[in-house]
Amino acid sequence: MDTTDFDIIKAIASLKVPYPKADRILSMANIDPEELGARLGGLEMQGFVKTLSEADMEGSSLPNGITAAGLTNLGKRALSGPRW
Repeated sequence: MDTTDFDIIKAIASLKVPYPKADRILSMANIDPEELGARLGGLEMQGFVKTLSEADMEGSSLPNGITAAGLTNLGKRALSGPRW
């Protein structure tokens, strides 16, 4: 995980809802939509976030189909440790 991934996790946590929509995360993270989608996919594979796709939820989505993302317990623990 690098600083951008950590910023994405912080953005999700700061929205204070279980699964914030992708457009809200995008506005908080301030990165390219394609990069955000790729990073969310990577964070999901590492177990830090759980994503919802177009099939799970209606609404605006990232280019890879992710419509929302929420933190897992591992993602919440990552926020509590020492960071950069």
